[in-house]
Order: sequence, then C-alpha cells, then structure tokens
Amino acid sequence: MSRNLPGVQKGAALIVGLVMLLVLTLLAVSTMRTAAMELLMASNAQYRENAFRLAESGIADAMSQANVAALGTTPGWSMNIAPQTVDALDGGYEASVNYLGASEAYGSYSPADYEFLHYRIDATGRAAQRGARSVQSQGLVRATLKGLE
Repeated sequence: MSRNLPGVQKGAALIVGLVMLLVLTLLAVSTMRTAAMELLMASNAQYRENAFRLAESGIADAMSQANVAALGTTPGWSMNIAPQTVDALDGGYEASVNYLGASEAYGSYSPADYEFLHYRIDATGRAAQRGARSVQSQGLVRATLKGLE
C-alpha cells in the first residue's frame, strides 16, 4: 500500500531548480571573469612585445647612425639619437651611444697597431598602451688603427 502525501513535497522542485540556477549563474560569472582576465593578459603581452620591438628599432637606428657618425673617444662621450615615433607599433623609442673605453687588441691582431674602442647602445621603447616599456642595451666594438683617431 502506498500513500500519497501531497503536502510534504510541495515546492521542493522549485527550490532544487533555483539552487541549480544559482550554481550555473556563479559558474558562468566565474568563467566570464576568467576569460576577461586572459584577454587582458594577452593584450599586455602584445604591448610588451611592441615595446621590445620599439627598443630594438632604437638600437638598429643607433647602430646605423654610429656607422656614419664620428664616434667620440673621450671618457663620458655620448651621442643621443632623436626620439622617433613608429605609428605601426603605436609608440616610439629613444636611444643613446656611450663610450666605455679602449682596450688592447687581442687574438691574431698586433697589439702595437690596433686598439678596440668599446661603446654601449641603450634604447628605450615605449608603447602607447598601458605604459608598456622595454629597455635594451647592446655593445659595440670598433677596431681601429692606433693613432688614427
């Protein structure tokens, strides 16, 4: 014999349905926040990459100008490259060439005839978005005949 107890189960399906809806809503909100954070992280990585490319452009520009310009050999000498804007990367760069000093020739060079002049190129790339910035340095060595500077 089975008995029907109509008053005991009234509204139970409604409460279970509302709890399930609440769980699904929390899961959807959490997933949306995670997706938004991942999108922000990906865009920040792109901005950092743009800043790095801008700094590398600054180094390339400084190297091309250093090949043409008469580089100084006095302590503290530096040459600043005029700041440039690169529209394709939505940012710009600035660079400088600094004289570090001279050293005697090594290897198969004759130390009496040659010396090496050491320079450091510093470049800073700045992307317009989110303040992304990259600072890069590169060395430059020029072999010269002694007495020709």
